[in-house]
Amino acid sequence: MSLDKVYAYIDANTDDFVEDLVKLVKQPSVSAKGEGIQECAELVEKMMQEIGLSTKIFHEEKGNPVVYGEIKSKKSDRTLLFYDHYDVQPPEPLEKWMYEPFSGKISDGKIYGRGASDNKGNLVSRLKAVQALLEVTGDVPVNIKFFVEGEEEIGSPHLEPIIKKYKDLFSADAAIWEFGGTDRRGRPNLYLGLKGVLSVELRAGGASKDVHSANAPIIPNPAWRLVWALNLLKDKEENILIEDFYENVLSPSSEEIECLRNIPFEEEETKKELELKKFLQNKSGIEALKALLCQPTCTINGFVSGYTGKGSKTVLPHEAVAKLDFRLVPNQNSNEIFRKLVKYLKNRGFGDLEIIKHGCTEPTKTPINDPFVKLVAKTAEKVYGKRAVVYPISAGSGPMHLFRNFLGYPVVSVGCSHPEANTHAPNENLKIKSFIKGTKFIAALIGDFAL
Repeated sequence: MSLDKVYAYIDANTDDFVEDLVKLVKQPSVSAKGEGIQECAELVEKMMQEIGLSTKIFHEEKGNPVVYGEIKSKKSDRTLLFYDHYDVQPPEPLEKWMYEPFSGKISDGKIYGRGASDNKGNLVSRLKAVQALLEVTGDVPVNIKFFVEGEEEIGSPHLEPIIKKYKDLFSADAAIWEFGGTDRRGRPNLYLGLKGVLSVELRAGGASKDVHSANAPIIPNPAWRLVWALNLLKDKEENILIEDFYENVLSPSSEEIECLRNIPFEEEETKKELELKKFLQNKSGIEALKALLCQPTCTINGFVSGYTGKGSKTVLPHEAVAKLDFRLVPNQNSNEIFRKLVKYLKNRGFGDLEIIKHGCTEPTKTPINDPFVKLVAKTAEKVYGKRAVVYPISAGSGPMHLFRNFLGYPVVSVGCSHPEANTHAPNENLKIKSFIKGTKFIAALIGDFAL
């Protein structure tokens, strides 16, 4: 299939494509707050229908709607599925944004707004690639399916029942995952897996209400209680101290280690961007990469107790709350880690803490030598003119395991983002040039997948 006409169509319709992305960015869809979810799901469905996809919205008893779209090829039985999500992270802190977080403001060749990069930009680029193929050729080279959920940013807690209930509908030969892009040198990045994640909340209680801090000699302070508990989880050398935490950790294979050696790790650029003199434990080179991609973690996401406003307030708080996440690697399991955490704290005298499990996903990855991986890498090099950088697994997390482990097909994550996209941070953005290039890449990949 010649892509010249398809690329020409994409170039000619850049303004319209950008306008549709801006429209989607302007629609809030914050899953953590339940803000704008139904409206955004309906907008995504409308965008699918406008390019010719048949659609269905799954409204399960629990969870946010899942938008499904498909179009069948007239000449191929192969099926490529795209997984995306329409929900976004909360925009806070609002004062750090240059423009309103849901404005879709265009400035200096970038679209600004929460979700512009993660994940609405990738979603729209894929829809527009399908649109271009349909408009130019009147068909798609392979069957196309879109699976677009609304809870990815909160750990996809209600996704598994939908996947299992509609297993046949979501079947495919391979899938493209939701994120990716190019590095600072314009090299396309491919990710073959995701770490799992377990999100946990620890709560310590004391008196029925805040009291004067003069009562500290006789009133228990839940903030100290929680600090002492947290101090048991990890030592100064970053070792996680929960009993048997590392029991099922799968060490990277020699093939994966060799893959890590070929990753051009931009550590100096990253440290400069983050204004850091060194990484944790002064790790560098392949050791930093191995830690980032192959080691599990225990991270305090936030700690709240008592008074944290301006000036002082002599108060003894009545409760303390900490939120943590554990990033897990193959072959760890989130339910096992949660049980180990609860048992560990109880055995050390902290059975009084309330331990709440929020979202969780499992680690997974597609083998480096899978034919689909090779195909995606070859297409990426053809479109971008540079050899693809292959990551055996990503440091991030998501419900990829439901598609890779349960549905059983290879999954590769690629996209149209860029290193300064500020995903999950203020001033999230997407370069218009990257968005259009990514659209062409997806169009080429669909064509190559049919061969």
